[in-house]
Order: sequence, then structure tokens, then C-alpha cells
Amino acid sequence: MRRGRYVQLAEEILSYFECERCGECCRTLPISLSWADIERLYKIEGEGFFDKLDNDAIENCLRTPCPYLKDNRCMIYDKRPLVCRVFPFEFAYPFPSIRLCPLGRKISAEVSKLGQELSNGSDSNSEEAVRKIIEAYDRFGDLMYEEGKSMKCEVMIVSPELLEAFLNRLRDGD
Repeated sequence: MRRGRYVQLAEEILSYFECERCGECCRTLPISLSWADIERLYKIEGEGFFDKLDNDAIENCLRTPCPYLKDNRCMIYDKRPLVCRVFPFEFAYPFPSIRLCPLGRKISAEVSKLGQELSNGSDSNSEEAVRKIIEAYDRFGDLMYEEGKSMKCEVMIVSPELLEAFLNRLRDGD
């Protein structure tokens, strides 16, 4: 799935949900910045913006916890970075995923219900979508686990087709 389409899907899906504003994402996750984010934030902050960057990160990231988080509120909410606008949807993995924060758990539960319905149906397109989800989980497991080691991963991997179907269901009001 192209990143642009994933962003569109995430933004539209999120318009049907409300974030609980727990701030956990801002306190614990690195916030990577696109060049557009950097330009926008530099215009707001000037040279002081560079003090908010994580000097130890390989890519351009804000320090953790996010320096724009004050009293569990984002001080730049209308100008927040792309990764914040689409959270809990992530593109840190090679395929679409949903971070399992309180909002992500709500969305994931609904997506899972739809996936179950599709897997119980006889539509070959549905079966193909479910097959792709299973393959994505298998590939992800191979990437995240080594023999004898385990890692707790708080994300749900979803296929692009399932996200499309989920958005269509939201649009239809089901």
C-alpha cells in the first residue's frame, strides 16, 4: 500500500473515533518528523526547535517524552507532525499496523470483528483479504522473533484491503 493512501485511510477512519488523550503515545514513543513537519515546526519555534530534537535518534525525531506535551495536552495540536495526526495508525513496519493504545484497541476490535465476518463469508475477495492478513502476521513474526527470544509487540497488523473494507463499513454506518 502506498503511504499516501494509508494516510488517507487512517485520517478518514480516525474521523469516526475520538482519542482518549491519555498522552501515552507522547510520553513513550519516538515521534519521527517528515521534512514538511520540520519546516512547519521550525517556522513556529525558530532556532529553539532544534533543542526539541532527539540527538541520539538515527532519523529526525522529537525528544521523548514529546517536548510539546504539557499537562497531557498537545501544545501544537493543529500543527502536529504527520505521525501524530494518524496515530494509532503507524507506518514503522513494512505493512499497515495499528498501535494498541486505548484508541487503537477500540479500532482494532472493530477491524477484527469485520475480519472475522469476512473470513466466515464465502466471497473470494474476502478470503483473499483474510489470507493477506495471515501472511502479514507470519512475515511480521519472522521479523520480530528470534529462536529462544520473545518481544512484546503492541500493534495489530492489518491488510490494506481490510482497512478499505472497514472504512466502507464506517461510511455506510454499519
